[in-house]
Amino acid sequence: MKKMIAMVLALTMTLTAAFALAETEDASITVQGTATVTAEPDMVSVTANASITDPSVSGAQEKMNAIIAEVTGKLIELGVKEEDIVTQNYSYYPTYNYEGETRTLTGYQANHTLEITCRDVEMLDSVVGVVTDSGMSEIYGIQYDISERSALYQDALALAIESAQAKAVKMAEASDMTITGLEELRENGGYDAGVVVNTAMDDAVMSARAESGGTGIRAGSVSVTANVTAVYEAKGE
Repeated sequence: MKKMIAMVLALTMTLTAAFALAETEDASITVQGTATVTAEPDMVSVTANASITDPSVSGAQEKMNAIIAEVTGKLIELGVKEEDIVTQNYSYYPTYNYEGETRTLTGYQANHTLEITCRDVEMLDSVVGVVTDSGMSEIYGIQYDISERSALYQDALALAIESAQAKAVKMAEASDMTITGLEELRENGGYDAGVVVNTAMDDAVMSARAESGGTGIRAGSVSVTANVTAVYEAKGE
């Protein structure tokens, strides 16, 4: 009987020692850190389209070239750089009259879409005025952005790492452990959120713009987000 009691005591002491050893062994804590940085936009892009029709391809092309030349010239005079006036779409296609038994060719429609980037957000109203007054009858969208997006992302990345570290410390404290080092730090890829104003200006809206002297569009903030995964070494107290 005494021998059995001694064996039980020895086993209990062994298990207690193993548990104490386990408490002091290293562990890993994996966390994610996310941070978003916002800034006021310092640039704005306008996407505008010109659409015209003519009985012939050459006629449609001539009219379109005149519109684009006028728009480009006026924008450059306004202060927009030539390299910031970029064609996004250029197309010609036939138009038909489907009344009757057979379709009849009526002419050709031409479309030319430009993306115009302004390095000064205060230029927006003037740019919209030049574009619409020169014959580009459709505005598809307006997007605000920031030129120093890379620097903004670096700031967000630094804050994301700080966030991950703070989480790891809290988790270690809750587990009676102490952070002893960083095993791994991985960038998960961030995302940008420019401010987009989806708008389609028809003749009525353009007339209202002309009468009021402005678009009334207001910019919001531009946001950049960074996300990281960090693995920290921890030891039990």
